[in-house]
Amino acid sequence: MRQLKVGIQLYTIREALERDFKSALRQLASVGCDGVEFAWNFGGMEPEELASFLKECGLHACGMHVSPEELQNPDAKAFAYARALKVRYVTFSCCGEYPAILEDTIAACAAAGRAAAANDLIFTYHNHACELARCPDGTAALDALYRATNPAEVKAELDVYWIARAGCDPLEYIRRYADRLPQLHMKDMDPADGSFIELGRGCVDLKSCVDAARISPGCEWLIYEQDVCRRPQLECALESIAYLRQLLK
Repeated sequence: MRQLKVGIQLYTIREALERDFKSALRQLASVGCDGVEFAWNFGGMEPEELASFLKECGLHACGMHVSPEELQNPDAKAFAYARALKVRYVTFSCCGEYPAILEDTIAACAAAGRAAAANDLIFTYHNHACELARCPDGTAALDALYRATNPAEVKAELDVYWIARAGCDPLEYIRRYADRLPQLHMKDMDPADGSFIELGRGCVDLKSCVDAARISPGCEWLIYEQDVCRRPQLECALESIAYLRQLLK
């Protein structure tokens, strides 16, 4: 089995980051978080300063969300951060009405994959529930997207919550895309109303997802994310990261 690493999508703790970016990251590291996935907030630090701070904390950059436009602009500062932080994976989503926007999304992902590869990066596509809408032939739009793109250049950052929310099986998708799944977004769902909840408190079979990820040949990161928290965001994050660490024992 692969030795998976635990990360967090920093959007989860956006309010804590605004209050004290450095303190929040130090607390994440203290509970066994291995890496952080950036989403446009770099704590007001320049690339080299941020890289030095992550090293001080013992954290790695497990990914970075960017815009399609940034990937097509060789002068975008995102590339400076990617180089300094030794980022391997750059990611975006294309939410909207599927299958109507499927062809545009395929084109955007193909272009992103080529641009990322040209900069020694790997592009991963992050799904929401909308991509699980059915095409006229009955195929899920997400499957059509991956079928139409180069597996070497367009990888998957599957999100187990959104797959479950769409009425599909996250485990089935992890197995289906095992060869192109370096990052797996770990979220849980409150069975009462389908809302986001801390890991281990909901109805998503996270243990089975972790076990499947462990035998997926390319999976490196389990990345916790919680779009909305009912309690203080950092409190939820610390609990969820500790839960992930328990699943990996």
